[in-house]
Amino acid sequence: MRIHRRATLTAAACAMALTAAACGSSTTPSTTASGGTSSSFNLGLTTIVNPQSGEGGTLTYLNNSDFDSIDPGNTYDAFSWDIGRLWARPLLTYSQKPGAAGDTLVPDLAAALPTSNSDGTVWTFHLQTGATFQNGTPITSADVKYGIERSNWGADTLSNGPSYFKALVQDTTSYKGPYLDKNAADGVSGIATPDAHTIVFTLNQPFAAFPDLATLADTAPVPRASDTGATYYQHIVSSGQYEIQSYTKGQQLVLVPNPNFAKASDPNGLHQVHASKIVVKIGVDQTTVDNSLLANQAQVDLGGVGVAVATQSKILSNPTLKADSDNPLTGFMTYMSINTTVKPFDNLDCRQAVEWAINKVQVQSAQGGSIGGGAIATTIIPPTVAGYVKADVYQTPGEQGSVTNAKASLAKCAAAEPSYFTGSASTGFTLKAPVGFGSFSDQPKMKPTADAIQQNLQAVGISTNILLSPFGDYFHSAGGNDTYVSKNDLALSMTGWGADFPQAYGFVDEISTKDGIQASGTGTTNLSKYDDPAIDAQIQKALGTLDQATSNAEWGQIDQALMNTATIVPLIDNRALFYRPASATNVYVQQAYGMYDYSAIGVSGSN
Repeated sequence: MRIHRRATLTAAACAMALTAAACGSSTTPSTTASGGTSSSFNLGLTTIVNPQSGEGGTLTYLNNSDFDSIDPGNTYDAFSWDIGRLWARPLLTYSQKPGAAGDTLVPDLAAALPTSNSDGTVWTFHLQTGATFQNGTPITSADVKYGIERSNWGADTLSNGPSYFKALVQDTTSYKGPYLDKNAADGVSGIATPDAHTIVFTLNQPFAAFPDLATLADTAPVPRASDTGATYYQHIVSSGQYEIQSYTKGQQLVLVPNPNFAKASDPNGLHQVHASKIVVKIGVDQTTVDNSLLANQAQVDLGGVGVAVATQSKILSNPTLKADSDNPLTGFMTYMSINTTVKPFDNLDCRQAVEWAINKVQVQSAQGGSIGGGAIATTIIPPTVAGYVKADVYQTPGEQGSVTNAKASLAKCAAAEPSYFTGSASTGFTLKAPVGFGSFSDQPKMKPTADAIQQNLQAVGISTNILLSPFGDYFHSAGGNDTYVSKNDLALSMTGWGADFPQAYGFVDEISTKDGIQASGTGTTNLSKYDDPAIDAQIQKALGTLDQATSNAEWGQIDQALMNTATIVPLIDNRALFYRPASATNVYVQQAYGMYDYSAIGVSGSN
C-alpha cells in the first residue's frame, strides 16, 4: 500500500557511538519514577503496564507535527488512525491486548465479525444496537455507507485517505461521489443497507482480508446532513466516547468525554473513559517532547516513531529509565529495490549479485543497532504481518554477505551482458560505469546506511553514485519517477514501507506488483518496476483463501517467489524506542499499529 505517512522513517536511531551494553536488551525489573510499580524493559510488549479501570485527570499527548486531518475520512497518518478511534468508531478494530493478540479483529461499531459468502465476494455486517452520535441521534447503516462513500468516492474534496473500498467494491453506476452528485438517493451499487442495522458489501473479486479494511478510519459513520466536505474536520460529529471540544491547526486538539455515548452499544468495553480531558499539543520539538516524557509532565509522544537519538542514549545507559521503555518491531521495513528497467539489472544474475553482496550486520549498525534500528530482515513480509513465514533465500554466515557468491553471480551476468562490464574471469568483472543509488536526504539513518551498502557493492565490482532526495517527494520526483530513473540510471532505491493493515496483501501488493506501477511515470511505489503474471496469479489465489492458516502458507510461498526474483533486498525490520512515564496508565504496544494503543491509554491522578 502507498506509504504516505504510514511508513514514516523518522524513528530515532540508536547512536552509532553507543556501547554494546547500552544497545543490548535487559529484563531487569526497576522501580518507576513514581516510586511505585515495578517495571522492566519491553514489559509493554507482553503486559498492560499500570492498568487502570477508572477515570484520571488530563491526559497529555505531544507531537512535533500536526494531523494530516482529524476527519476520519480524510487521514492517512498512523497516529491519526490510532487516536481517532476515540471520536470515530470503525466497524471493527483490533483487540486491546499487547503482543500478537493485538492483531486480533474484534467488533466495534459492528455487533460481530462479518459473515461472507463462499468465495469472499459478499460481506455482511450488523451494527450494534443503541449506538448514537454525540447529539444523541441513532447511528444507522446509512451513516456508515455515507462515511465510506465520501472518503473513497469523494477524492475531489477529501484527498488524504485510502481508497480500498473504491478499488474493491462493485460500482455499476460509476458513482461520482457525494460532492459531485448531490442526489442523496444515489450511491455505490455495491454497498447495500437493507435495514438500519445491516450493511452489505459486494466486491469485484474475492478478498479474504476484507474484514481488516473494516478497521480503517473511513468506516466510521458520518451523518450526511452534517458533512461540509473539506471543512468537516472543524465540527466532527463524534461516535466515540470522546468528542472534540476544540481544534486549532498547528497548535492543539482538546477532547472531552461524550455525555451521549451509549455504553450499552459497547459490550466489549473498548470505549472506556480514562481521562477527564485529553490535550494534544502540536508543534512541539522532539527534544522537548522527550524531556517532558522523562519528567513525567506528559504521557504520550503521539507520533509513535520513538525518541530522538540523544534521548535514546540517555535511556539505554540508565537502567531505571530503560526499565520504563519498550522497543517493539513497528511493522515497517527498510529495504532496497532493484530497478529491472535499468540495464544490466534486467538480468537476474546481476540482481542476485546485489542480494549476496550486502553485509546486513553493517547495515543494522548504520541503522542504529538492534534497538535503534531493528532486526535483520530476510523476507519481504515482516514478522508482525499475517503471512510471514521465516525464510532466508540468500543466507550467508552471520548475515554478513558473501563476496564469493556475489562475484560468481556477477560473472554470469557479465557473460550475458558483456557490453556493461570490464575485466575477466581471472581478474573479476566490474561495471563499466556507476549506477544511481537513491534514498532520502532528510532521514539521518539513510546516508550512513547507503555508504555501507555502497562499500559492499564496490567490493564485488558494482560502483554506485548515491543520490538523495526528500522523503515526501521520493515516489513522485525521484525513485518513483521514470524520467529521474532514466536520467540517473537509478538502479537501486532504498526506502521503507509499512502495511495499512497487518495482512500480507497490505504490505506486498504495491511494492511488488503492477498495482504499484503508475502509467503516468510518476508516483510509482513498485520501485523495481517488476510485474510477473505468475506471481499475480498466486496473489489472486491467496486473496480468495478464507482459511487464515492456508492463506498464511500461500503468502509465505509468494514471499519466496518474490525473493527468487531478486527485485527487493530486505534490510531491516524496524524497531523504535518508546518511553512510558509513570503517570501513563493502560500502556502497551498494539502490534497492529506498531505503537502504543491510544484507544486504551489513560492517566493516573486528578491532574
